Amino acid sequence: MEPSSIESSTLLALSNNLADAVERAGRAVVAVNARHRIASSGVHWRAGVIVTAEHTVRRDEEITVMLPDNRTVAATLIGRDSSTDLAVLKIQEVELPTAEIGNTDTLKVGNLVLAVARPGESGLSASWGVVSAKGIAQRNLCWGTTEGFIKLDLSLYPGFSGSSLVDATGTVMGIN
Repeated sequence: MEPSSIESSTLLALSNNLADAVERAGRAVVAVNARHRIASSGVHWRAGVIVTAEHTVRRDEEITVMLPDNRTVAATLIGRDSSTDLAVLKIQEVELPTAEIGNTDTLKVGNLVLAVARPGESGLSASWGVVSAKGIAQRNLCWGTTEGFIKLDLSLYPGFSGSSLVDATGTVMGIN
């Protein structure tokens, strides 16, 4: 093989692997309608439990979740923590895969990662970047510190708040 053929086949393999990772993780990513206008994203963490970004949950009632098959179901806010920017919603039991949760200890600075989102009716969306730092301590709103944040060089577009942070295999490493 010529060098240019090897390079193009390597890039094609990388592209296909990233698309497969988005598809794999996207099976457990939902759109969360808990604010005016733009939906945010959420991850089906455990059976009937959606984790999303707390700052996007602007109301305590009349919350809905759009599933990957475009069905809309009611959701109940069961917890929120502004210091970590996480909210937990409960949905009725539906046929929906749960996220495959990985171990963030396996991530290294420089690893490729993806944000896999479902920002409303437009369907699945993704953005990619790298882990730029690990183990970051961040001051929270309660004047304390939360350890273990992962700093990313990755674009988060409107509706990506609450999306899944995914490694190159499609394993969920956290919430954006």
